[in-house]
Amino acid sequence: MYTTHIIRSWHAYQSVHPSVMHTIEDYNRTCKEDAQLWGDHVMVLRDNVTKVKGFYWYGNGFPAQNCVDTEGYVDVRTGKHYDLQGDNSFFKAMHK
Repeated sequence: MYTTHIIRSWHAYQSVHPSVMHTIEDYNRTCKEDAQLWGDHVMVLRDNVTKVKGFYWYGNGFPAQNCVDTEGYVDVRTGKHYDLQGDNSFFKAMHK
């Protein structure tokens, strides 16, 4: 049973990984590896990235822009898809 959660967002991933790793496959793999850093009581979620549209770095020190299409979240450990809101949200699943 999960007692808390963490979201490994594409935005954060893109801002700390080199551009050659800005693929859906690398993102998913890295999130799965990162899930090992937390105990089983932590729901580790990632954005369900469906399309990478590029990346853009601001010149004034702000992190990379979020240039992807997403469809909710995915539990990295189980592969279960969650919507951003509604009956299939991860928040509702955690508190059943």
